[in-house]
Amino acid sequence: MPKSKTIRRVWALDAPTITVDKSILLVGSGGENVTVPAPSFLIEHDEGLLLFDSGLASEAAGDPAGAYGPLAAMFEMHFPEACRLDRQLEALGFSTADVKRVVLSHAHFDHTGGLQHFPHAEGFIGAGELRYARNADSHTAAFFRNQDLEAAARIQWNELPAGYDHDMFADGSVTLLSLPGHTPGALGLQLRLEDRTLILTGDAAHVRENIDNTVGMPFDADIVNKLDSLRKLKLLKTRPGTTVWVNHDPQDWEKLRSAGKEITAASLQPA
Repeated sequence: MPKSKTIRRVWALDAPTITVDKSILLVGSGGENVTVPAPSFLIEHDEGLLLFDSGLASEAAGDPAGAYGPLAAMFEMHFPEACRLDRQLEALGFSTADVKRVVLSHAHFDHTGGLQHFPHAEGFIGAGELRYARNADSHTAAFFRNQDLEAAARIQWNELPAGYDHDMFADGSVTLLSLPGHTPGALGLQLRLEDRTLILTGDAAHVRENIDNTVGMPFDADIVNKLDSLRKLKLLKTRPGTTVWVNHDPQDWEKLRSAGKEITAASLQPA
């Protein structure tokens, strides 16, 4: 019997940050600024490299205003050159051409900036996501960037139907999670690491209080589905041996990367 294929290594890459009033992330909060990462995760599987989200645009490194204009000041972007996605891949011994698959949690600008590097990759996205991005509701339209949507148009996408979770390699190691609500096609990613399961939430939650209190954020596209997705994450969190990582949450970021950017089953064990 052939050996089962699986994940070799996982990295939570160094991330640029944005700073916003907490009321943007959590309904009913506010009055304090929160600095959150705009992350990308790199997964090395036996079937090749997979990228989950692509962060901010590489050309914004060192000069966010040059790439994002007034948006850079509005979100107080901080983007050191060292956080460029392409250069981080090179530092790990890879190139952008080595990335075979890209999973996009959703199409907001802080997740799509690096798509320009991967026109060759096979893409995975939630059904209806790009259609919505091109004709978004007025209260969410500012979160989509035309340059990123043009880059997305050069990728061949596989769409995950809402309500369906997909085992990407048929080995249980990488599973796309349907988490609609923040946007119509919002996704998370489940990774099986030895004796630990890691769930990356994308923007189904922005801070841990979204899950703990089942409360969304003001710019969710569909609050009914958003609350169901938060309940799904809350339920998944109860499973033994499972870590739910709220990708924008600064405390999760600090705690779960405390051993460095490479993420292992051991580094995710509760203290």
